[in-house]
Amino acid sequence: MDDRISRRRFVAGAGIGAGALILGGVPVGAGAQRRPSVPFVRRGRFAQGVASGEPSTRAMTLWTRLEALRSDRRLTLEVARDDDFRRVVYRRNVVAKASEAGAVKVRVTRGLKPGERYFYRFEARDNASGVGTFDTLRPADSREPVRIAFFSCQDYQAGYFGAQEAIAREDVDLVVCLGDYIYEKNFYDGPRKDTLGANGDGEVMTLAEYRAKYALYRSDPDLQTMHAAHPFLGIWDDHEVEDNYAGDLPGEAATDRRGIPFKSRQLAAYRAYFEWMPFRRPERRNTPNYRALTLGRNAEVYLLDERQYRSDQPCGDEFFVPCPEAETGNQTLLGPGQKDWLKRKLEASGASWKVIANQLMIMALDTAAGAPINKDQWDGYGLERREILQHLVDKGINDVTFITGDIHTFFAGDVGIDGRGPESVATEFVGGSVTSLGIPELVQDASGAPLSQEQINTFTAQLRTVNPHLKYDEQRSRGYGVMTATDSELRVEFKAVDALQRSTDARTIGSFRVARGEPRVQVL
Repeated sequence: MDDRISRRRFVAGAGIGAGALILGGVPVGAGAQRRPSVPFVRRGRFAQGVASGEPSTRAMTLWTRLEALRSDRRLTLEVARDDDFRRVVYRRNVVAKASEAGAVKVRVTRGLKPGERYFYRFEARDNASGVGTFDTLRPADSREPVRIAFFSCQDYQAGYFGAQEAIAREDVDLVVCLGDYIYEKNFYDGPRKDTLGANGDGEVMTLAEYRAKYALYRSDPDLQTMHAAHPFLGIWDDHEVEDNYAGDLPGEAATDRRGIPFKSRQLAAYRAYFEWMPFRRPERRNTPNYRALTLGRNAEVYLLDERQYRSDQPCGDEFFVPCPEAETGNQTLLGPGQKDWLKRKLEASGASWKVIANQLMIMALDTAAGAPINKDQWDGYGLERREILQHLVDKGINDVTFITGDIHTFFAGDVGIDGRGPESVATEFVGGSVTSLGIPELVQDASGAPLSQEQINTFTAQLRTVNPHLKYDEQRSRGYGVMTATDSELRVEFKAVDALQRSTDARTIGSFRVARGEPRVQVL
């Protein structure tokens, strides 16, 4: 069981049932403490599997949840070098808290060595969870290639999560979610049904409802398999709370607030998010959620929070209309604290590749000169985009790439200082969506009918003409991306999985290369 391929095959069956992590420079709280007076659970239900996250060279955060927990209960966590658990390196009694809906989260900081594989499980008195596995990060001076899978936009009702089963089989060091891990209401018809919420339409607003939403998503066996196979990091976008919200301002998609203020909804959503994710919540309620992770010498990843600190979208967030304010206004996407943190981190980094995990597309996407399609991405925050990209030039910061979600389309291209060019100071890879529908399904013609293939071809040709910095786009497929960072180059593959069928077969739909010191995407 020591080779990576064997490990992946093992986890596909078992998954059912110096790197440094910084949270905005803010210390985070400790994991569950031992409470001997709490009764031991006899037969626990681990209906949402297990997960590992926020990896380090000698530490990992491990997660599970006891279903239908009415009062606090103890259980045991074991971490071993082998899948038979004969070589246990860490054992600890932990507490599942009823106040956190049975979630268990443990930061393991003893017994682990850099670059090693481990297996873990949670045990009740008479049964155990499924088995998960993880690799700790390699030493800080490692020059081994770094592989990262990235995904976003997994709407439960829109399709099946076969892409997650495919990610579980990938040989990667880390999986990154770029936002929209859940959808707070139903936006699309599809092969599955989400009937949660007070009105049965999938729309959740209270803490109990958000918890039920995560329970629904994490009941999916393909998503469980992915979490059991790889360490995970993620950042939220809008649908973890409410479509197109900005800071403390609500979006416009809520159909019935039921007298629930937006701020209450937001806090409930944030609390549920951290309960269900295999990483720790910052100690203070409104503490920065952005973070950085170093993976040896070849990659440093910066996860941005582009919802909690932003200004409202300009021009009423209208699509397909000219908006001078988008380029000249003082609105912020990151907020001053996060923006300064990112600039400092980029300037100080010694990594071969600086990977910015970014919810929203930083390349411009215009339908005509001065008419950005979507002001809910960097196109609505032009001055701040220019400031950050000009910082790369002024400080001589090379080999920066963005990995991006949100827009449900695969894009790859060059990033100019204004998001366009013709110069390029960085590159960007937009990884489509796991299930959420894209342009061909959502954009309609003047009569309200879906676009024909001929209309889609015309639209695509227009995009490429108006946006020559785009080197690749693919609008029909659902899937994910895989990035490989080495000392000399960056390689990226886009992979598609049929989300409307119970398929886990992934096919490569795009392959790309970026050479060190040359911020241009080469389509292979």
